[in-house]
Amino acid sequence: MATITKEFTINVPDTWWVDSWNDGNTQTYTYEGPDTLWVEVGLKDDFSIISCSDTEIVRNAPEDEERVDVIQIDANTQPECAHLLWMLDNDWEYTYTTITNHDGSTHEEMDNPKMSDLFEIKWTPADGFTTDPIYKEIQTESERIAKERRDYIKKYDDAYDFDDATQASIDTSLAAFATYLTTMETAYPWRYVTIDKTEIPRVPAALITVFNDLPALD
Repeated sequence: MATITKEFTINVPDTWWVDSWNDGNTQTYTYEGPDTLWVEVGLKDDFSIISCSDTEIVRNAPEDEERVDVIQIDANTQPECAHLLWMLDNDWEYTYTTITNHDGSTHEEMDNPKMSDLFEIKWTPADGFTTDPIYKEIQTESERIAKERRDYIKKYDDAYDFDDATQASIDTSLAAFATYLTTMETAYPWRYVTIDKTEIPRVPAALITVFNDLPALD
């Protein structure tokens, strides 16, 4: 068993943990470890990765063949998979950039994530080993509430014709929600400690009165 050092470059998302890949961003990592790895994987349900070794894993009983398989990885051809399986990066030194949020609060965004911060390794019989992006929930509770309020107004706006004054109130409200939701598109939850819910646009009481006098809509 030989030890290798292999530098490799992979595509990374435009924003950490967000499914957006338009900018062509990359990160470069270095794998240092055995040139060959043996990985024990489960053959049931979620195909979990059980263990990884730099020496051949021997299955001890015939029934193991139904429960697990041992897959060999060539680290020269799949350094990204070997990196996630073998390297802990315990001595990794992060650097950060201060991001100012829409409400004036700040967040220290890491510039140089470990590969394991952004990807996890998975195995399936069909695809073998893959490095899958880690995505987080990007919608805040405030954004969800704003969409519910907007959709309540829009539901009636789509179904009925209103007098000029009511329609003007509807249009103004929908514009306010559109502006707020544009801001909240990049207000990712992990960048905030709290988000002020009083910022969320409200439905004018006069519109609720008008809508309540109309037949109910599904």
